[in-house]
Amino acid sequence: MKRLISIIVFLAMILPISSFSEDTANQLPGRILGNESAQIIIEEYASMSCGHCASFHINTLDKIKKEYIDTGKAKLVFYDFPLDRGAMIGSMVTQCMNNEQFFPVLNRLFQKQTEWTQADNLLEAINMVLAPIGLDKSRILSCLEENEVNQDRWKSLLAGRKYAIDIKGVEATPTFFVNGIKVEGKFDIKKLKELVK
Repeated sequence: MKRLISIIVFLAMILPISSFSEDTANQLPGRILGNESAQIIIEEYASMSCGHCASFHINTLDKIKKEYIDTGKAKLVFYDFPLDRGAMIGSMVTQCMNNEQFFPVLNRLFQKQTEWTQADNLLEAINMVLAPIGLDKSRILSCLEENEVNQDRWKSLLAGRKYAIDIKGVEATPTFFVNGIKVEGKFDIKKLKELVK
């Protein structure tokens, strides 16, 4: 099993992301933070290796969450937009999690982004970063094993990226939409208040 995972990670490091795509794959559904029936819909397209994306999750999201998401006024719908192979591996791990685990794992990876994205051994670094929140190495490795479920997840991540580029016009990360309108410039609580008044 360790050998198969090493092969997947090795291929991910040497081949372009597009090498793994298939036009027939369906994109993954967005992961929702908040009340599913909230009237204000914030869509986020982010890369696990993007510094500005990490900054949003570390410095900005809490204010939006307290005032809008926790009160049921808004929901955040998160979509992966991997920019590189490291981000793709991070997305494979987060998207392997159930709904309760997803945002804690995502937030932890953003909080410790430089620790794992710049590591020589990406898998070992991810293991070290996620161990404090109760994820053991075997659980993380199961998200990267070469099997049909993981291959489909990989293809679906790429299909979502293609959709974001071709249909939504996403060109960089993070990109936000509020109720379907693309946000220009920095997105924070002040901008959100302007957009929903």
